[in-house]
Amino acid sequence: MKKILLVSTILFLAQNVFAQNKLPKNLKQVVMYLDKNCPDNIKIQIKNTHQDSLIYTVYPFAKSKPYKDYRTIFNWTSENGNPKITKYLDKKGIFDHHSKVLLYSFKQYLINGKIKEKDILRKYIKFQKQLDDKNKIKYITDTINKVYIPKDLEDCFVQINTFWNDSIKAKVKTLEENEFTGKVHLGFGTWMRNNWQLWGGSRLSKYFNDLNIYHPDDMSGIILVSYHRHLNNKEIRLEEQVKYYQDYWENSKKMELKGKIEAFSKYKIGDTLEFGYQKGFVSKEQEDKYDNGICTAKGIITERNEKDFLIKVKLIETCDKKGIIYYDNDGDIIYDPKTKRSGSPPKRIIKKVKRNKEQWFEYKDWETVE
Repeated sequence: MKKILLVSTILFLAQNVFAQNKLPKNLKQVVMYLDKNCPDNIKIQIKNTHQDSLIYTVYPFAKSKPYKDYRTIFNWTSENGNPKITKYLDKKGIFDHHSKVLLYSFKQYLINGKIKEKDILRKYIKFQKQLDDKNKIKYITDTINKVYIPKDLEDCFVQINTFWNDSIKAKVKTLEENEFTGKVHLGFGTWMRNNWQLWGGSRLSKYFNDLNIYHPDDMSGIILVSYHRHLNNKEIRLEEQVKYYQDYWENSKKMELKGKIEAFSKYKIGDTLEFGYQKGFVSKEQEDKYDNGICTAKGIITERNEKDFLIKVKLIETCDKKGIIYYDNDGDIIYDPKTKRSGSPPKRIIKKVKRNKEQWFEYKDWETVE
């Protein structure tokens, strides 16, 4: 019992310490935080690693413990991480590779005991411009990162023929089509998707986009199936392959829609619902009560919007006089026509509804009460 109480106390204190730590909003605050937060063995690894390989010193690219367990920088720079530091870098004109910027800054701090923030920003602003210049031509250039990019399916065959010798091609010919594609999807298939820039964009991905094929897995699948048929002197039947993937995604959309219709049908006017707090809490007190099972928000459906799968709910019960949150744009991604990039909204907006008031909600925000 004492051990349980001790563990609970430690967890409680850890949570409070974490809550009190403010998220860094510039590089100087980043390195000061990391200096206190980062274990010594990981500091040594970061300090002694070349700047081009720093991302391999921590999660998600590190392969061994304790490095692969250190998630602080990833948590800050991921989609729902630390909006302060990511917005800070975005405003400086650094839109990509935020993790690299933070790791490089920390490396400089570990070496020199301080950082020259302006110099670091200048370095990565220049790097960003170089990336942008590459992106402008990536859909027309024949080489990206010193790798030749095929222009079409036939060109893919030419390149694969240069990779594989006659004995490998002879072995490939003996395999059944599905067996071959299954064997190489994660190996050579991954190489194609990464190096031929099917994820990042290239003239080859544009070739497939023009065929209405958009997922890199589908692109590499078509390449592999077509190459196997090419080796075996069979018809490639490209149109048939394209239609297969188009039908797959169309059927997926239909199944998703069918599921939404079935789920939405359970929400009827007059039903009493229980709120799921998926958008967060209006106060720490409300969150604590919810965690302890003593905070319930209930509402009654007054209208239904079947087209958009929305329900209008009158809030009849809540444990906080401030009501409940029905909208929070934190984590949303919007397109900025000025920078021509997608990113977080410039300002966080939270909307609430109070008891005895009505508001439209996504039906998934509420659960039906049996």
